[in-house]
Amino acid sequence: MGISRFRVEQRATRAVLAAVLGLLVGSSLGCSTYVPLSESRYLPEFDPAPLPNYRGRTILMRGFENADDNTTIFMYPRSGPRRYGGPALASYFWYCFRAAFARLGVRVLEEAQITPETPIMDISLVRIQEHEFTADVSILGGQGALPFQKRYTVEGPPLTVLHQTELEARAYQMVTLLFWAIVEDPQFQAVAAPVTRTD
Repeated sequence: MGISRFRVEQRATRAVLAAVLGLLVGSSLGCSTYVPLSESRYLPEFDPAPLPNYRGRTILMRGFENADDNTTIFMYPRSGPRRYGGPALASYFWYCFRAAFARLGVRVLEEAQITPETPIMDISLVRIQEHEFTADVSILGGQGALPFQKRYTVEGPPLTVLHQTELEARAYQMVTLLFWAIVEDPQFQAVAAPVTRTD
């Protein structure tokens, strides 16, 4: 009888602990929809043809800093009806940008591989929201090129569906929008991939 009572009390204790843990997790997520992201599932879907001057180039992406106070290390935004994340956000954006540069024909180098001509890029993620990304980008080129710094903001199209799969796909689309806004900018290109004159 003593053993049976012990097992019942043990099961009751486990049930109470599970309920408390569930409440804590629910409150920490704010009862919001969680959309998991992964750099391995990010596919940069854009046509690189309009920017042929990038093909064959190299770049050093020295650092990605998450400077948005309305995020955690792993998720954005900190609160709201939907939260996105999984890996550390700075790492997630770095790997996504590496994939996007590869699609453009640019090889991202390690620091030990660079030459004096290798452009060096740093990005500070200022605002990471569901509908809007803002980033400060600085790039230092080689061969006497002047350093360049600029803020980029992109806004995504309105949400038409709220299924998790579509929300994840749209989050990846936002990364591509930010990347494309940067690389298509003539000022950025002048440092990262200057057009060689043939005349």
